[in-house]
Amino acid sequence: MVGRCLLNAQRFPLLAIAVALIPTLGTFQPMAIGSPRAQEAEGTQIEVRTIPIKRSITAGKVLDVRVEIRNVGSKPLLIERGIYSPCGPATPLSLRLDLGPPMKPQTGPGFGCASDCVYTAKDSFAGRLLHRWTVLPPGDFYGGVISVPPESFPQLSTPGRWRLSGTYKSIGNLSSPFCLDAAPIPDNEEQIKGLPYEAWQGVVFTNSVWIEVVRAGSSAAVKKSP
Repeated sequence: MVGRCLLNAQRFPLLAIAVALIPTLGTFQPMAIGSPRAQEAEGTQIEVRTIPIKRSITAGKVLDVRVEIRNVGSKPLLIERGIYSPCGPATPLSLRLDLGPPMKPQTGPGFGCASDCVYTAKDSFAGRLLHRWTVLPPGDFYGGVISVPPESFPQLSTPGRWRLSGTYKSIGNLSSPFCLDAAPIPDNEEQIKGLPYEAWQGVVFTNSVWIEVVRAGSSAAVKKSP
């Protein structure tokens, strides 16, 4: 894949190296990259699957979910490196827990967080690209385990069966800064046009899976996903 890179290395030497390293660097991140067999679906570029680590958890505990984003198309795509985060800049995946029992009105402090992310003149175009985007070749997947806190999902504190599903979406805007941009790059648009791959854009829905929230001290077994 690196040998077929169409980027003009003489014009953008640092960027050519950075783009070539994106898949390599990704393997050293907490997220995972693999090559499962995948059949290409007409008109479909990616598929997103959620797999809870445990099918049942104790009320008030964090729900850990494995997420797999698969390229089922025929071309390499740029996708966002971040998958899901309740804090910080917006990430592509949003989750839902529904069709469960009635919930009591929530009391006490809500869930809050703060995040600082600022680009300065020291952050090159290549560095910013690597910070936010990664290459997903055809037939490969990118993913990892995300944590869903009960502070942001009160359903996880309500005993019962809940249906977990999600939506993964991106506008594919490579020029949109991931952080507050205190030092815009003058030729940003020109360098984006020189990239060999396009960013994926669209909306896809994940699979749905049922989880069970059990009361603390309950004799019900906490089941792991098969």
